[in-house]
Amino acid sequence: MKNTISNIKNSLLIVAYKFLVGLERILNKGVVLDFLHNDFVKNPYQTYNSMRAHKPILFSQTTRLHWVTKMEFAQEMLRDKRFSVDDRKYPIAEKRRKEFKKAGREIMLEQFENPSMLKLDPPDHSRIRKLVQYGFTNRYITSLEPEIKKVVDDCLEKVHNQDSFDLIDDLAKPLPAIVIAKMMGLPNEDLDQFQAWSEDLLLGVGGIGTSREDIKKSGDAYESLIRYFEKIILSRKDEPGDDFIGKLIQAEEEGDKLNIKEMYGTCLLLLIAGHETTTRLIGNGLFTLLNHPDQFLLIKNNYDLIPNAIEEMLRYEPPVHATVRFAHDDMAYAGKDYKRGTAFAVSIAGANRDPEANKNPNSFDISRQEIKHISFGYGPHMCIGASLARIESKIAFETLFERFSKLELLDKNPLWGKNLIFRGFDNLKLRTN
Repeated sequence: MKNTISNIKNSLLIVAYKFLVGLERILNKGVVLDFLHNDFVKNPYQTYNSMRAHKPILFSQTTRLHWVTKMEFAQEMLRDKRFSVDDRKYPIAEKRRKEFKKAGREIMLEQFENPSMLKLDPPDHSRIRKLVQYGFTNRYITSLEPEIKKVVDDCLEKVHNQDSFDLIDDLAKPLPAIVIAKMMGLPNEDLDQFQAWSEDLLLGVGGIGTSREDIKKSGDAYESLIRYFEKIILSRKDEPGDDFIGKLIQAEEEGDKLNIKEMYGTCLLLLIAGHETTTRLIGNGLFTLLNHPDQFLLIKNNYDLIPNAIEEMLRYEPPVHATVRFAHDDMAYAGKDYKRGTAFAVSIAGANRDPEANKNPNSFDISRQEIKHISFGYGPHMCIGASLARIESKIAFETLFERFSKLELLDKNPLWGKNLIFRGFDNLKLRTN
């Protein structure tokens, strides 16, 4: 009986979704915002380009978000105090609180009320970021290079004599996970578990057509990670150590310290953001290179191009596709009036392809000069771990090209994940001889 009711509900949701897509096609003069369609999942850039050409800020009935695809507006929203990341302040918050209470998610409710710096506006964001920066100094990140190289070598040594391997499972996933575990002083035996939690958590973040089962998995993973970090942090209070968690415990700025909930949120943020961003950067980047043989040949003949190539990869096929902002007050912006709490999806991927920001934006060119992208954010929320992701991906690409004279895609059309926030592959099989 329950399955029958569930199937009926799902069928009604699909009908309602298709109706809204059709309505949008009429309202937006032919621009189709069908985020569930396979064509969008495979290549969302055509949709983003159409949206920008029609209206650089375009409302979507299906997501209930105003999508921003113009670089000028995207940068302004990411740096301007008129736009907020803190959803606790707006009408949407009450809905979230009710959902957490109804589902018995007390831990998630507590963290919602005490968010990480990712979901805080200045000055609260600035206060936490200052304290967290002690664990991300340039000297410390640079000191990790030998360890990163060792991790990459160890990963690739396991597949060196194989005819093929999976870039995601064999390198792109384990590399950042192992590095972050070392940074945080986490036991090696916990690596597989928190990697699984990380993947499950993202099932409920930005998914297209997310099922109730996936939402439950995501919530379970979130609460498991918070409990895990609670145990680790409390056990280290008296003897913090000199790793990232130890630095968090000891961090102090003019008498100010992080409270326990802020530490949990920061650890969770580092794990998810650091792990997923690098995994997808490596996967998306190599996939794009292999689909542009002329560019692949350039980089194989000149490793000095790798740093610039990484910036072009970030621009052309970014790991993170969108981030949300809210109108802080009733406001007029770009010729329209918006109510307090109006939600905007700042399309990182759309802005990166704005022809006013980059010439020939739909061309992939690793020699491109003055690359303009917001793939690591912009303004006060610029990604604190950007330098780590760049170093990890640089070493990964250098070592891949050194070890394998031949790299080809086994599947020319691998499946992209269905997610509006994170873009990447679950698997990417490569042939090596």
